[in-house]
Amino acid sequence: MSKNLTEGENVSLGVLAAFLEGIILQPTLFWKNAKAQNIPFTMNPRVIYRGTAASLYNEMQMMGLQFGLTGLFQRFEAMGEYGAAMLGGATAAIFASPVELIMIQQQKFGGNVLATSSRLVSDFGVKGMFRGLAPAMMRDALYVSGFLGITPLSQNYLMKEYNMSAMESGFWASMLGGVAAAVPSHPLDLVKTCMQGDMKQETYRNMNQSFQLLWQQGRVRRLFSGCFWRSFNIIATVYIANECRVRFPPLIYGKEA
Repeated sequence: MSKNLTEGENVSLGVLAAFLEGIILQPTLFWKNAKAQNIPFTMNPRVIYRGTAASLYNEMQMMGLQFGLTGLFQRFEAMGEYGAAMLGGATAAIFASPVELIMIQQQKFGGNVLATSSRLVSDFGVKGMFRGLAPAMMRDALYVSGFLGITPLSQNYLMKEYNMSAMESGFWASMLGGVAAAVPSHPLDLVKTCMQGDMKQETYRNMNQSFQLLWQQGRVRRLFSGCFWRSFNIIATVYIANECRVRFPPLIYGKEA
């Protein structure tokens, strides 16, 4: 995202970046969710690509909103890039959380998008589609602050202070931003995933109870279950998205990022 682009241009840039990373990284998303819910590991493509349509839709609308909203909030100079990214992430989560719910239910039980969404609304009502929203908003505030806050700031710093090329600085900044996005936000993502996988609330009822139960199940190790796959996914996502942020605006819009 960039203050030099319009909100529409930022959104379309985010959508393009999300499509590329969504296709490439779908298996890591499945393995992360499977680990969180104690589903056996598999490399069967018919299983690991379950929910890809919902995942792609979610990634494209979520990253589009994250780019657009963060770019919009950056126009308020007092917020700064980091604050704008946090607020952009939390706001975008309102739209992303119901789609993630559908994807997680597909990954667990199979079925297509329409059948899964119809079942969820029929069994749990419209309110049920927003299960896990609170941890999702807190997760994405932290996630996007690393993704769209720390990464561009770090890249600019490395280019200015160490005379690194755009490619080299982008790589190291993406590593730093990806870790900052993935690790602190992971327990919140785990809670959200467990809540959304247990719609009947047989084990995971609300956010506080879910945190306590996960802590009892294995303390820090359990709270960071699946963190490797999520960190791998996010670092790669941040790198792809950052490269798109830097390289596509001059090619598509004739503007610098």
